Amino acid sequence: MQGAIEDNIRLNQEEFDAARGTLSSTPEGIGIGAHYRCNGQCVFCLGGKEDFFSLRRYQEFFEPKLGEAIRHARYVNFCGFGELLFLPEIEEFLSYVNATIPQVNKIYTTNGTPLANRAVVRLLTESKSVVEISLHASTAALHQRITGLRNFDAIQASIKDLIARRVTYGYPTVSLVFLIHTLNIEDLPDFVTYAASLGVDEVIANYLTIFKKEHIPFSCFFEQDKTVFSMAEAESRARSLGMAFRMPPRFQERAGLQEKTRCSDPWKYCYIENEGRVYPCCYAGESVGQLEDTAFTDIWNGQGYQELRRSWMEGPVHEWCRYCMRYAKDNVNDLCAHINARPGFREEIIRNLSK
Repeated sequence: MQGAIEDNIRLNQEEFDAARGTLSSTPEGIGIGAHYRCNGQCVFCLGGKEDFFSLRRYQEFFEPKLGEAIRHARYVNFCGFGELLFLPEIEEFLSYVNATIPQVNKIYTTNGTPLANRAVVRLLTESKSVVEISLHASTAALHQRITGLRNFDAIQASIKDLIARRVTYGYPTVSLVFLIHTLNIEDLPDFVTYAASLGVDEVIANYLTIFKKEHIPFSCFFEQDKTVFSMAEAESRARSLGMAFRMPPRFQERAGLQEKTRCSDPWKYCYIENEGRVYPCCYAGESVGQLEDTAFTDIWNGQGYQELRRSWMEGPVHEWCRYCMRYAKDNVNDLCAHINARPGFREEIIRNLSK
């Protein structure tokens, strides 16, 4: 299996470099909307999903529809709304994917609460995997204010246990996620220091995306000076501590037209909702196909993907991508870059701001 994965990734890169419109490779990365109930009440949450993911759904829908693509991917991201690791059959699910796609990197997102389950932790250490823990704060009080959870110390203990238990296998890679907003931006430097003290591998920081009017007060777009200062201090701390630190472009940076880059997602990634809608990325405006009634290869090389790839090569870039920071770093200074691009969101938010 490893050889087939490497061959596909190599071909995928070659076809990206050559800007092919029709691809013989399948994407190196696949996202699956693995939704399940959450125990948190985050201030920025969109709410739950009714179409819960399950082991049965994976076996009866995703494997038959995406089996070859999954087996040849570098990673599969199980990243739905809520808490996949609270799935009733989570131990069976983890055992199943460990056995069927051992060489594919499996990415799980969690708020950390389910890591108290020792069986889950053991299974996460037994196969190639990444655990991204959405913590968003370096103190119990701030964590509770943001997430509604009162178990910060227990999550911290679980993270330390996970780090200690991965010694034998070397898995999983552990990342702490910090969604930057007005409640926690001043905590970002201390969060980097805190992450280093836990021994995690990486800190991933991203701006909050506005999905509805209630999110507007939390956007750092309206606290730019404070955000720029905290991000600079956090970057300095990460450098001094040797902590891997991913963060978005800073406000007030003016990269200019020459800094526009070609996003790899139209060639290298797809996200499939649990009900089967396919998106070229997590922020794209509309789906490019429905996996329930169309073969994946027909979507992957269908009109939607073809037009998207062509727009990146020939211009103008697709309207879904126009305000993305991956297209131009200085888009960070445009409010539209901080609003979700799904149909109707941006217009509704801007109407609310103009009232």
